[in-house]
Amino acid sequence: MQLFHIYHQNRFKKFIHSEFWLFELSVWLHTFSRSMIAIFIPIFLLQIGYSIGHIMIYYFFFYTIDVPLNFVARWLIAKIGARKVIIIGSFFSIAFFISLYNLTLNNWMLLVAIAFFAAAYDAFYWVAHLFLFMKCSKNDDNVSGDVSTLSIIKNIAGIIAPALGALIIIFFSKNILIIVSVFILVLSILPLFKIKKIPDKSEQKQISFPCFFTNWKLIKDYLSKGFFHIHCTTESVIWPLFIFIFFANIESVAVLPIIISITGILFTFFAGKIHKAKRTKMIILGSFFVAIIWIFRLVIENTLFYYSSVFLVGLFSILISIPLDSNIFERGEKRDALSTSTYRNLFAMFFGACFYGVLSILINVFNISFILASSGLFFVIIISYLSGIKKYDLAMESINIEKSG
Repeated sequence: MQLFHIYHQNRFKKFIHSEFWLFELSVWLHTFSRSMIAIFIPIFLLQIGYSIGHIMIYYFFFYTIDVPLNFVARWLIAKIGARKVIIIGSFFSIAFFISLYNLTLNNWMLLVAIAFFAAAYDAFYWVAHLFLFMKCSKNDDNVSGDVSTLSIIKNIAGIIAPALGALIIIFFSKNILIIVSVFILVLSILPLFKIKKIPDKSEQKQISFPCFFTNWKLIKDYLSKGFFHIHCTTESVIWPLFIFIFFANIESVAVLPIIISITGILFTFFAGKIHKAKRTKMIILGSFFVAIIWIFRLVIENTLFYYSSVFLVGLFSILISIPLDSNIFERGEKRDALSTSTYRNLFAMFFGACFYGVLSILINVFNISFILASSGLFFVIIISYLSGIKKYDLAMESINIEKSG
């Protein structure tokens, strides 16, 4: 999913004590390890000899397995705490890397196992991370600022790690990159064993799925998250594949996350300053421009445009992700933080499963995925627009009641 969070120390001093720097260190190492290799994973599968269709099937299995594991992750966090679940998720990530290292062509059982390890990692690690973020920023009046701060620090790591990963691939091999990533990932687990006092369990009773979504505000945020994720996975998986096939070299792919991270650092801070009342407008504006860029990618074949479009997509995606996550986190803190982190990841993975389910039976993967990414963003616009209408109707109803009184 959508990828790495680290926590702003000054915001959380009143909720944790000095041990938290160990957790920050763990997240930094984990972020660096995953960022080194994440964008190259579909390229590795292609280089081993798997077809585009096989890669789509792999991602379909990954997303489909991930969906029910989110509930397992929620249950585990309630029972043993988020820290231990993060450790378990990290071990699944190590199993993923080891399996990827040993993967060969037509080894379908191992490929399915890799999909399972990736899904277990995603569900366990990120549901626990999102829960900790909401728990530590609870009652904070500036959730948008917190979200933007996390994104900025994430993007700083995102500049260095992919470049280093590309250098290792170019001068050594993908297997060396996997070994280095596993080594750093193992290091990221060690500080977690020393943490004993960070409060990482939910004091609230978890709300069931049907009882959680009781009003349109909640439904529209999660639907928007799902449709937005279609764009996110297209940008992070399909677009790098397209660029690799178009330019036929790994360096062309390595540039993509660096451009995205630079864009994020430049503009995420300003997105965090967006007033709460303007979030819906920003989501609509960002969705419209990103959708138009996907349409242009269908018809324009130009190197300069391909890379400049990555910069523009990174910019306008921030106008969607920061306000949308801020809405989800704010409302989630008031209801049930653990269920919120679960359902946020659940919706993203469910929509991703549907997306790759369609692509796995098609031949023209690139054009269709670009169209689906654009369509998903137009659905975000429609949902946000309907939300604006509902807010207007409620405001008018309130005015009419006051007049009649």
